[in-house]
Amino acid sequence: MLPRMNRGMTLFELLAVIVILGIVASIAVIIVTNVIEKMRLHAFVSDAYAMYEAARLHVGAEKVEFLEPRSSETLTYKQLVEDGVLEPIKDPFTGNVLSTETNRSYVLIKKDENGRLNYFICLKGETKQLCSYSDTQAEIPVDELSTSLIEDN
Repeated sequence: MLPRMNRGMTLFELLAVIVILGIVASIAVIIVTNVIEKMRLHAFVSDAYAMYEAARLHVGAEKVEFLEPRSSETLTYKQLVEDGVLEPIKDPFTGNVLSTETNRSYVLIKKDENGRLNYFICLKGETKQLCSYSDTQAEIPVDELSTSLIEDN
């Protein structure tokens, strides 16, 4: 009798490889899903920073007047887009562009007694918002923006 020269895999070995590949693929899907969600959160915070920079440009163009030393001014998302200092924001969670007619996002600018301007952000997406800072203050100071402050609408 001649020895068999077949060097193929048995059915059991093939099934073991398929199971291992399935486990590796499911772990990869979970990791990629988590990375995508984190990137969406960071993109939302980045959109809030874009509103802040647009408000600074708006103020720098002297389109905002502070009549009193301790006064404040609110710039809405609609104003910033219509004045051309901000491109319409695309919500990273839905992929839709935020409507300038219905979106209630804004930047609050407060002038303190020393004449320094302080910026506070309230960004409302379709499913998430970046507005709640504390029980006493709705807007978030620009230097406190973080993904941990993002909440569901």
